[in-house]
Amino acid sequence: MASTQEQDTIPKSDLERCLELLKPGTPDESKFVGLTLMTTFLQTKQQDKDREAIITQFFDSMDFDFLDRMLQIDDSTVPKDAGVDSLTIKAIAVDIMTCFSSVWQLLVRKEFKDRVPVMINILSTSDTTESSNNILKILVKMTAYPQVSMIFTNPGYQSAIVAYILCTFDKKDEAHEDATMIFKRTFLIIQEGFKQNPAVVLQITKDFMPTIMTKIAKSLSQLTEPHKPEIVRLLTESIAYLSEAYVQQHVKDQEQETKTWTKYLKSGLIQLLSTRQAPSTRDDCFKLTGILLQRLGPEWLFPDTSSSSSSSSSSTSSVTKPKKKPTPASLVNSMESLSLSEVEINKKFAALIVHLTCVEARVLMDELADDLSGDPNKDRSDDTDQKTQAQAKIRKEQVLPLAYEILEVTIGYLVHVSESEDEMENGLFDATGLLKVQESLQATFAAILDYLKDLQASSTSTPATLATNLIYLASIRILSVWLMEDDSLHGQTAALVPPLEAVVRHCKSKPSQKSLLKLLEPILDRFHEISFDD
Repeated sequence: MASTQEQDTIPKSDLERCLELLKPGTPDESKFVGLTLMTTFLQTKQQDKDREAIITQFFDSMDFDFLDRMLQIDDSTVPKDAGVDSLTIKAIAVDIMTCFSSVWQLLVRKEFKDRVPVMINILSTSDTTESSNNILKILVKMTAYPQVSMIFTNPGYQSAIVAYILCTFDKKDEAHEDATMIFKRTFLIIQEGFKQNPAVVLQITKDFMPTIMTKIAKSLSQLTEPHKPEIVRLLTESIAYLSEAYVQQHVKDQEQETKTWTKYLKSGLIQLLSTRQAPSTRDDCFKLTGILLQRLGPEWLFPDTSSSSSSSSSSTSSVTKPKKKPTPASLVNSMESLSLSEVEINKKFAALIVHLTCVEARVLMDELADDLSGDPNKDRSDDTDQKTQAQAKIRKEQVLPLAYEILEVTIGYLVHVSESEDEMENGLFDATGLLKVQESLQATFAAILDYLKDLQASSTSTPATLATNLIYLASIRILSVWLMEDDSLHGQTAALVPPLEAVVRHCKSKPSQKSLLKLLEPILDRFHEISFDD
């Protein structure tokens, strides 16, 4: 019994001695010894059920001003007889913070939160210690707690995270993944906060989007940036968290700043889409374009150029452009986008996106038609083909719906500019450009019509299967939108009517599918009108 009591009192004595050394007012040398003893002490308590309580005691006794001095120390302020350099001292301080972060109740304390700016300043891609890695792991933990997570919307803090991400694409190590996770989670944090308190979050984050989006979009627009595909994917996965309501209100409050970062973004996308890229990169460009179309509205793709076109033309006409040196053909398209004005970028971007969307839609119709025909001789067992199938699935489920949205907005824009000579004159397309867009759209919707005919004629297609086929529903809807504005395909739509009538009857007979009638009945009425007119 005596030996048990002795074992209980010895650790308690060690703990008290450590706590005494750490208290404010003791010499820095004593605090440093206390931290060393603390680390050793906690290593012996890895499995102790009271370990969290002991860590909390250390936290409560900590002189955080001293810890700040350790985190900010440089070689010029390290005592000559210290026996360690500044990097080692910083690493010890970060280790202490890592220890504290193992208790979530401490993560949300003010004393811990106040150390974030100092820790972020330590982040370095050339760190020879584990300090940067450990700091990023601490920050990842903090993003999970609403009590402190909003701190990551601070533009200065997030700029350091973005800088770290941009410099470590080549490594793609665990630290890079942690930094990427912090960046993505910040967008989710903003959206979750916006749901709870829109006005407050809009005020808190008013500088976040202009600062961060400008920083990352500017990198994307640089000709020498080798990681454009990774940046596009990062933006696509992050912006998707934000709701249309948040982005629309933000744009309303930050109109000029939004024009700046969207200009850089368009420039980078033009460079990517004007050159040969991997299919996944091309798809990511379409996804980012579509997501921003949903969030920013039609103005993202078709902005009003009437107010800036005159000033742009007058400014460019008065300046004599220097002769350009010969440039390799593969770089011409991408380099041109860097020297264009805002209006010229808008025109080039709109023309490029509309053209490529039409191409992508036709390619997707061909792929879908191939799926209908089936190819029993095709071997689908190897890993490469499985990856191809996975990418094809993404294209049909994510890229095709966004392509249809772009097509619908394009139709709306063409209708808008055709209603006024002023709009036509100041629009994004001249007469030749409008004709090219019209021809591309006609070819695209002819492909969609052909696919719908093939789908309806398929042996597996019934009114029940068509009513649950999202691609059929989306395709026949977008086709009906086009047919209202263009009559070039009216004579070929009769074949779509009987199957569509059967689908409508099926939906009327099934209570669970009656909600589809709001979509399908107007479409059927349009097709009846077209058939009657013809």
